[in-house]
Amino acid sequence: MPHPGGLTALSPWSAHLCLRVESILLDLAGPELRGKSVVLAVSGGLDSTALAAMLSILGPRLSLTLHAAHLDHGLRPDSAQDAAHCVEMCSELDINCVVKTADIRAEAASRRTGLEDAGRRARYAWLEELRRETGSYAVLTAHQLDELAEDVLMRLIRGAGWPALGGMPAWDPRRRILRPLLTLPKEQLRRFLNEWGLAWRDDPSNEDRTFLRNRVRKEFVPLFVRENPHFLGAVAELWTQARIDEAYMQEAVSPLVPEPDPATGERLLRSEHLENLPKALRLRLYKRVVETLGPGQPLAPPLRALDEAWAARSLGKDFQFPGGKQALVTREGIVFIPGSGAPAVDTSPPEG
Repeated sequence: MPHPGGLTALSPWSAHLCLRVESILLDLAGPELRGKSVVLAVSGGLDSTALAAMLSILGPRLSLTLHAAHLDHGLRPDSAQDAAHCVEMCSELDINCVVKTADIRAEAASRRTGLEDAGRRARYAWLEELRRETGSYAVLTAHQLDELAEDVLMRLIRGAGWPALGGMPAWDPRRRILRPLLTLPKEQLRRFLNEWGLAWRDDPSNEDRTFLRNRVRKEFVPLFVRENPHFLGAVAELWTQARIDEAYMQEAVSPLVPEPDPATGERLLRSEHLENLPKALRLRLYKRVVETLGPGQPLAPPLRALDEAWAARSLGKDFQFPGGKQALVTREGIVFIPGSGAPAVDTSPPEG
C-alpha cells in the first residue's frame, strides 16, 4: 500500500476529491482547524480507510496532527485481524494508531441494551476520552452520504420531526464530532481507494438483518434508489435545507430561553412573551427549554399538547417528559421543572 506522497501523485479526479474534502473541513470547522490535533476514528472498512488516506495527504496541508483510534468490540472471532489491519494501514500512511479492546457483550448486558447501541456508546465515549487526552480539536468520523440516507430513513421510521429528519449533522460542536465525508457518495470513496490501490476490510456483521440499520441499508435504500436514481442527491438537498432551517431556529430560539431559578432550577416561560410568538417558534422554545433541564429528548406530541393546554389556559395541567422533567401550566405561563437530580444547566441541543 504505497503512500503517493501528495496531491500531485494522485489522478486529477482523486486530487479534486481530496481538495473538496479539505474545503468541507474548513467550511465546517473554520480556519481555526489549521494546526490542530484531531482524533480519526478508523474501523478498517472502506469509508474510514478512505478518510485516513485523504487525511494523510491533507494533514500536512492543514498542519494537522493525526491520532487514529480503533475500538475492537470483540464481537467476532476475526475482530483482532481488523485491529491489526488498522495499525498496518495507518503505519503505511504515517499515522499513529491506538487500539483498545472492549467487552461489548458485557456492556450491553449491564446496560440492558442492544449490541449496536452498546458498541456505539462505548466507541464514542472512548473517542471523546482520547480527544481530551490528546488535546484534539475534534473527532473525525467517516460517515458518508449513503449512511446519511440510512439515517434519514431511520429517523422517518422513528417519527423524527423537522429539522431532525434531515439527518445527522456534519459538525456537532457540542460533542466535537466532525463528519467531512457526509455529502460524498460511497461509490466515490470506493473509486478513490481503487485508484490508489488501497485495501480495506468488510465487516460481515453488516449483512446481519436483525439490525434495523442493516435492513434499511440492504432493503429500503435500494428500493428508493430504484424509484429515483437521484435519491442520494435528494437526501443531500434535504440535509442542506434542514441545516439552514435548524440554524435559523436556533438563532431565533436561543435568546428566548429563560434563566433558571437559582434555588429550584425551574424555568418560567411567561404568557405575555409566548403570546407574541408563532406556534412553530413556541414549540421549538418548549423543546429547547426541556432539553436544558437534563438528558432525555421530548417528543413532538406532548409538546403540541402542552401548547394547546397553555392556549386554553388549562391551569394546573402538567406534562411529563423523559428524565422525570415536567411542564406545568400556571397563571404566569408555563413552568418547566427539572427531573430529580437533573442538573439545571443550559446545554446545546443534542444531535437529532
